[in-house]
Amino acid sequence: MASNDDEHVDDDLITSETQPIRRMNARVASECRVKYESVDELVVAYTEDISRGGLYVKTTKFLPIGAVVRVLLALPDTETELSVLARVAFIMDERQAEQHDREPGMGMGFLDVGGAPVADQIARYLADVSPEEVIPPSPAGMSSRVLIVDDDAYHRNHAADVMEGAGHTVFMAEDGLDGLRQAMEHEPDLILSDVQMPKLDGWQFVRMLRARPTLAQTPVVFVTSLGSDEQRLQGYRLGVDDYIAKPFDDDELALRTQRVLSRSRAYPRATASKTLRGDLAHVSLASLLGFLGMEARTGQLLLVRRDSIATLYLRDGNVVHIDLPSELANLHGAERLYAVLDWHEGRFELADSAVDDGDSIGVSTTAAILEHARRSDEAGAGADDEDEDT
Repeated sequence: MASNDDEHVDDDLITSETQPIRRMNARVASECRVKYESVDELVVAYTEDISRGGLYVKTTKFLPIGAVVRVLLALPDTETELSVLARVAFIMDERQAEQHDREPGMGMGFLDVGGAPVADQIARYLADVSPEEVIPPSPAGMSSRVLIVDDDAYHRNHAADVMEGAGHTVFMAEDGLDGLRQAMEHEPDLILSDVQMPKLDGWQFVRMLRARPTLAQTPVVFVTSLGSDEQRLQGYRLGVDDYIAKPFDDDELALRTQRVLSRSRAYPRATASKTLRGDLAHVSLASLLGFLGMEARTGQLLLVRRDSIATLYLRDGNVVHIDLPSELANLHGAERLYAVLDWHEGRFELADSAVDDGDSIGVSTTAAILEHARRSDEAGAGADDEDEDT
């Protein structure tokens, strides 16, 4: 898109002038001037594919995905020119555009570095010049999966109504533990979470999310009445993407969550290629551990069952340490492994990672599985004997 000479790209909807940026800012790859001839054209570019978090600029001069662009946006019928840094989120070349009955172009998500967010400025402009214009907050092509985690039913349902009204698919959880289970199952594109919740509060919930490869980069927004600097810093250190104060305004919630989603699309989620996840109702833990032993896998195996969480640390396929829920914390050695082998329901997910823990189990996983099976057989035989006696 950038060139040594000023380049003009004219079509029916936009005029785009591009030129290289001098070395004063090495992060910026190009500068793009965009002018829309009418409010309708701006609305289309503002909502199409990027949806209130950026612009779709029609051009046949493409930049690499992820390239940073300074966009100078001339608003229709005004002398106003907005300046914003944006990142190329996707490209639709001529072949792809023809398949979708579109014109070639690039979707650029706003980075909103400093100052009032450009999305807010565009929204205010459109409200002033065309208050009757209905701006679709999320076109069907950009509908996302949103998980809402809140123990307050009113706020949970209120947020769900806003997200569904924006065209998103919504899942709800009433506490952090339920939220973790649903996040593992549905792999949402965005999570809205309260902080003060039973079982797992928001801080613990985010820590658990960030420890999972498939959820580590899922954007999280805290919707909470907590708002001190110390609390916000704690959340940002954990990887929280934004805060929205309760009680929230519907438009603010829709706009700010869409902005977070747009940013996340510019940075596709990283998914570990060897991540293994599933349901204990479909495969027993003993079989799963046997498989991991044969594969000599090393990592952390997370188990989530109703109100309980356990983490098994494997090295070369052998369980060497287990973090158990508080009700089982008094168990030691192999008894800790026997306890989780009794779990026949729940979700599991393995994260490949280095494990430096010492061996606190004391027996090989294969031996523990055989011993657990022997105990289970004896317990079953004992129950049968009792039935015969009665």
